[in-house]
Amino acid sequence: MRGTIFIHANAGHALRHGCVTLRSSDVLDCMGGFHAGDRVHVVVRGGDGGQGVIATGIARCDADALRQARSRSIEARDPPMENDDRGIVMDAQDMELLWPSSQLDHP
Repeated sequence: MRGTIFIHANAGHALRHGCVTLRSSDVLDCMGGFHAGDRVHVVVRGGDGGQGVIATGIARCDADALRQARSRSIEARDPPMENDDRGIVMDAQDMELLWPSSQLDHP
């Protein structure tokens, strides 16, 4: 693994129900010097500060570009548009959950 992407609790909750596309608005922080195409850990950070690795996946952007995108979105306070591919950090199809989703437990 080349790095780690930290996501907020709401995005982590969505991942517990199955792989979803992660957008820059789901990201709290990242660490490591990963590049687009590198496999990274996805860590959910709860409101209480607790965190845990929830998945691995292939990043669609570099760590530096993700940090810049997060800075811009925090400054602008504008959420990305739903169909805007520019904000995609990781595609659902490029992600592997580290445990079965809750959908498998509750049909």
